[in-house]
Amino acid sequence: MSIHDEMTATSDSFWEIGKYSRTVKRCDNGYKLCDNLRQLIEQRAEIEKGYSKNLLGWTKKWNDFLDKGPEYGTTQAMWRGLLEESNSTAELHTVVAENLMQKVYQGIKSWQKENYHKSMMHYKETKEFDDGFKKAQKPWEKKYTKVMSNRKDYHNACKAEKSTANQVNNMRSDDSVALDTKKKMEERLSKCQQEVAGLKDKYEASLNDINNYNAKYIEDMTEIFQKCQEFEKKRIEFFKSTFYDIHQCLDLSVVPQFPQIYTDLHNVIGKTDSDQDLRWWSNNNGSDMAMNWPQFEEYSPDLQSISKKERKSQLHSNDGITITSIRHKGEFAPASPNAGGYNRQSSNKTNDSDNGRKNSIGIILPRNPSVGPLKPQRSPSLHKQSENRTKPEGAPSSLVDKNETRPIPEGQNRSPPTPAKRTLIRNQSGSSIQQKVEYDESLNPFGDDDEDENDKVDDEK
Repeated sequence: MSIHDEMTATSDSFWEIGKYSRTVKRCDNGYKLCDNLRQLIEQRAEIEKGYSKNLLGWTKKWNDFLDKGPEYGTTQAMWRGLLEESNSTAELHTVVAENLMQKVYQGIKSWQKENYHKSMMHYKETKEFDDGFKKAQKPWEKKYTKVMSNRKDYHNACKAEKSTANQVNNMRSDDSVALDTKKKMEERLSKCQQEVAGLKDKYEASLNDINNYNAKYIEDMTEIFQKCQEFEKKRIEFFKSTFYDIHQCLDLSVVPQFPQIYTDLHNVIGKTDSDQDLRWWSNNNGSDMAMNWPQFEEYSPDLQSISKKERKSQLHSNDGITITSIRHKGEFAPASPNAGGYNRQSSNKTNDSDNGRKNSIGIILPRNPSVGPLKPQRSPSLHKQSENRTKPEGAPSSLVDKNETRPIPEGQNRSPPTPAKRTLIRNQSGSSIQQKVEYDESLNPFGDDDEDENDKVDDEK
């Protein structure tokens, strides 16, 4: 066991060699505690933000429920009052999180930077304290080491002297031991006794020396220790001020808006009126609602309105037609060239707000049911064009009618339009009626064989 091991094993006092290291380490711990406190504040700010976010999400969820739900009237206002409290509380907690990060967190970071100056391996303040303690303790350490060494030598000499004394006593009672041997052992014992006396004096002298230096040692070590204490006091006072700032950020009772939130909530709850809600329900959904009672309506043979049920089914189907006008057969509008002499009725799409009828069309009815369909009359010019379908020899680039001098432009369809019959069909949109043109053999005055065959097939279909 070394001398230093013996010293460290005897005591755990600050005055022991190297025991000041705990005070020096406290300086490093102060910097780490600043980091820990900043981490604590950052986590609390995240908690405040998360709480605010959860409150807002919860508020949105239940506001959507109230928008679509069955609750109504002042009772619904009571629900919304609670949700408004949640919104206001969420805003306050968001402000708490911002204050913690902007004021407290940044304040700790700035103080930490001002009071701890980091070098390559350590902090400048820690190095100064450590060097100061080493310088104050080094002279005392030398004296202390000398005392411990003298003590060890003295104790070893005492041990040897006692062992020699036992041997001499044993030889004195033993007659078999030669006188010369006994004499040598007595001389050895005397020498050990003299050595013990000398080491004792030396040991006592080193003790006196270190005891005389203890006052100086205590003074120097205390001076450095007080500097450490002042530095630590500065840190503790700063932490105390910081925790006051945290308290100020978290204490919502001092915020003027906080009590007002719950005052408003209490007022909203107090305004709930069951009679008012029941009266509103009766006016809008109950016995106090207005009613279109049935009244006498004159019968109209020409224009009949479709019942509400039938109208609703027509809006969702592809086959409903509403009669809007009647025109007897024979009262034709001017012929259209695309329809071969017949009037092509376009579909009428009426506005729902005007008459509530989506699909309407004018229907042409015969004046007399016994009268058959009228045959279209062909114009002479069209009949003449049908007789000259081939280009005459020697004719110019533009075709010339035999009976008329009017030129027929190239590319014009020289075949006469075939009379058509009309059938009404609904287009894909379901909002209008359009005509479908089919060729009818009975209405074709020209009697083309190919067209007759095609018309027969269409008629059979």
